[in-house]
Amino acid sequence: MKTRLKVFFPLGLLVVLVLLLPITVMIIASFQSADGSFSLENYHQVVSTRYYTEAIRNSLAISLVASVISLIIAIIGAWALTRLAPKTKNILISLFNMSSSFAGVPLAFSLIILFGNAGIWQALMTALHLPRTFEIYSLSGTTLAYTFFEVPLGIMFLFPVFEELNPEWKEISSVLGAKPMFFFKKVIFPVVLPNIVEVFTLLFANAMGTYETTFALTGNSLVTIPTLIGTLIDGGLTANVPLACTFATLFALVMTAIVWLGNRVTRSKREVKA
Repeated sequence: MKTRLKVFFPLGLLVVLVLLLPITVMIIASFQSADGSFSLENYHQVVSTRYYTEAIRNSLAISLVASVISLIIAIIGAWALTRLAPKTKNILISLFNMSSSFAGVPLAFSLIILFGNAGIWQALMTALHLPRTFEIYSLSGTTLAYTFFEVPLGIMFLFPVFEELNPEWKEISSVLGAKPMFFFKKVIFPVVLPNIVEVFTLLFANAMGTYETTFALTGNSLVTIPTLIGTLIDGGLTANVPLACTFATLFALVMTAIVWLGNRVTRSKREVKA
């Protein structure tokens, strides 16, 4: 009993101080007005102010599109990675590992050098007398920026899943007379689907919470939930901590819904498989 207490008490204390207490304070603060009294004014502002609803739409759109595109590329990349020689595989894994951490301000400035107003792409289009068709400082440009660190992150998560798939399964399936589509639907798909759903959740959460890349790339010209929260807590004239807590609470609710939906999908597949 004493041993368990020594192990679980520090862990429980850490969970309370780092997770439960901040979340509780955040939720309580989201229902506070400027004078500290209980109010739903913050939530009313979120749904009635166009600037705030635009931030929510932008965050959801960028996160969803970037996560889906990155997930598709990551699935193909992780599968292709398993077909390579061990030496080449190890080199690429190291590169993907470094690329998944290449985000924030360094990534933003790299993309500005490539696609900015005075970047390489603009110079190339000018030299070829072609119209400029891509704007890095836009919604699509920010989505592209997100895929640069989402794709290698997805590959790093999915590679172990595809690596564990036994090639003998296909041989056994062929001997038993199963067609390739049946083998994929009944064997491969149930194994990889829960992992794909979980990776999508991680990529979506990572994109929803990204602040540095968006701010360094677009400043305040493109508003998202993280950049809006940063503006609301910067301590300036526009500081509004309760409203920032409201957006943080909504962010937590969105992620809870995504995780719940993902668990429902994977649980139903496991029940069918069982």
